[in-house]
Amino acid sequence: MKPVLQGALAWIYAGYKTASRGHLLPYTRHQKFHSSSLISEQAKRAKDLIKLVNSSSLSNSESQSLDWRSDLKVPEWKRQKLALKDKFKGQQWNPKKKLSREQMENVRLLKRHFPETSATELSERFQVSPEVIRRILKSKWQPNEEEQLQLQTRWKRRSERVNEILGSPEHQKLPPKKLVLGSGRTDTDLQVKSVRRTAVKAGRNSSSPKGKQKLNLLSKLIS
Repeated sequence: MKPVLQGALAWIYAGYKTASRGHLLPYTRHQKFHSSSLISEQAKRAKDLIKLVNSSSLSNSESQSLDWRSDLKVPEWKRQKLALKDKFKGQQWNPKKKLSREQMENVRLLKRHFPETSATELSERFQVSPEVIRRILKSKWQPNEEEQLQLQTRWKRRSERVNEILGSPEHQKLPPKKLVLGSGRTDTDLQVKSVRRTAVKAGRNSSSPKGKQKLNLLSKLIS
């Protein structure tokens, strides 16, 4: 274990002590040495030390006790934090994935053709929870003609907007090509190494003398 990390975590554990009046008092030198030796015995690696710090933190001890719900001294921000931790049970934020109507129909179709497939297998395929698959299979709702017409109209408007964006001159315009010429030390002929597409900068004058000289050189080489 690195001595810097060990000393830093030992300072976190052995740095301060909560007194009965609520003030913070420093530990004695003997207590610092004793606590640092206990930490090094309990955790041999940096990951173990981080787990040990998180398990013994103040917020973790507060979340395990139910007094924070009735304690009026707990601030509102900490109350919300403890409530979210209690709701998600220590797991990270993982929002639920919402399946589209086509994916729902695919779930029903797979279950209809392969009835031996379980909800867990379908959930792994569509990356949702098994409860979502069970609700989809249990649901008997089907859109009527009017709702189906509204869905088709909505998708038609979306496709028209996408075609307008992709059909604009800015997207259809291709960047100009740039020829990279080169020759070896012993060769007398020029060879085209590669063709690159370069974006034209706004406000750049293509009819500059330098550009005309390059065009004349290329025309002579090609002819």
